[in-house]
Amino acid sequence: MQVEHLENHTARLIVDVPEERLNAAMQRAAKRIAAKVNIPGFRKGKAPFAVVVNYVGQQAVMDEALEDLGNEIYRESLQAAALEPYTTGSLEDIKTEPTLQLIFSVPKAPEVDLGDYRQVRHEYTPPAITDEQVQETLESLRERYAEETEVDRPAEMGDLIKVDIHGEVIHQHNQAQPDATAEAQAAAETADEQATEAAAERDRAETFIEETDFEILLTTDPKRAFMPNFTEQALGVKVGETRTVSLTYPADYENPRMAGHTFNITFTVKQVKARQLPELDDEFAKRASDGRAETLADLKARLRADLEANAKREADEAYSDIIFQKIVEGATVRYPEAMVEDYIDDILEELNQNLRQRGLSLEMLKEVQKKDDAALRAEYRETAINRLKRSLVMQTLIAAEKISVRAAELDAQIESMLSSIGGVSAEQAETFRRMFRADANRRDIGLRMVMDRLKERLVAIGRGEATDLTMPVAETQIEIPQSEAQAESSALPAASETSETDEKA
Repeated sequence: MQVEHLENHTARLIVDVPEERLNAAMQRAAKRIAAKVNIPGFRKGKAPFAVVVNYVGQQAVMDEALEDLGNEIYRESLQAAALEPYTTGSLEDIKTEPTLQLIFSVPKAPEVDLGDYRQVRHEYTPPAITDEQVQETLESLRERYAEETEVDRPAEMGDLIKVDIHGEVIHQHNQAQPDATAEAQAAAETADEQATEAAAERDRAETFIEETDFEILLTTDPKRAFMPNFTEQALGVKVGETRTVSLTYPADYENPRMAGHTFNITFTVKQVKARQLPELDDEFAKRASDGRAETLADLKARLRADLEANAKREADEAYSDIIFQKIVEGATVRYPEAMVEDYIDDILEELNQNLRQRGLSLEMLKEVQKKDDAALRAEYRETAINRLKRSLVMQTLIAAEKISVRAAELDAQIESMLSSIGGVSAEQAETFRRMFRADANRRDIGLRMVMDRLKERLVAIGRGEATDLTMPVAETQIEIPQSEAQAESSALPAASETSETDEKA
């Protein structure tokens, strides 16, 4: 047997088949054919080898023989060559002279060399929380405890109005909706534009809100306002009054969901409430913290600690992404073409699902863009390769860093999640417990734990603070479906779970 390793991470196996093995396979094949074919003068299965060959032809018997023989030789050759395939190989060629020779093409399993990834570094800037941020959070908390009193007067700044509301947004004909992935969004945009000639000649109205008894706080605080500039046009409304306001945002507006759009909003006022904010004192601190803070100073300290924790979590998230991308760029990744094709399949299926949410389809897109399957696949090839590389690097990184989740840790996490669910009966809590412990949910929780630990490790690596690897290697590996992979980092890794018993967690 000869083994050739090709540049596209595919192996070619060239196997010479001994004549006696071929003859035995031909004999067995002839018997199977004789059992299925009516050969004049013989009962089924009783015709001699020579008669069967003469009746159906040498090539037919050869083809039948190779059905089993080819599979046997393929499996034997893989083992002899110590090859791990990515997927099932194919019979590339058959040569019969001077003897039978089978030539197989085998996509090899991907390989990743992370290089000296633990030397990857990037400057880390710890997030800082200002006194102003603490005060803003305190004021937001204060707003939650405001006392509301119904009043019979025109609405003023700071009031709360209850309304029945209907709002439409006027989309420019060349703008896609923000509810799809970037790739699907761009494709859907094109389909929307070109599906009919009229689509390019008019704007498109879409209802974005339709509510009864909807409450709106009249404020100019951008973090709490219903919409920018809405309050200014709503001041002075009275109970029973219907008012229509129009809000147009420039094309360069900071919020891309509003940029270049016009919002027409009609509302009828049903109630106006004045709001009285509580005094910022120790009594308020006790009330707002459910007794966990004795003084206003204690409450501020708690708020600062919460803000710092959230800021660190967000900073670490962004920082870990930077370190991971640097590791991807420094890694050497080898993969077969078949793997790229599989990732393209997944991307196109994702695109098709997003298009269907708009009443479109992949076939319509191809017709509109005048592209065949080959052209569409070529368009998404680079995206597929990027996802593939990130997925493989992440899987390898998790294994290299020996990141795992033990069964006991997973159970503890589930119990912690259950304890955070307040106001449920013992029976309801047990229902939630069974739900969380279902295989699929348990696995999802474990995957999130693995990803959290990986991000922590990436931060430590980037800051030069990663400790020696002392954790035991995981005993089992959980393969992550590609659909889940793309949701996490364009491709999530395989995660591991180590059981403390002989059973798989």
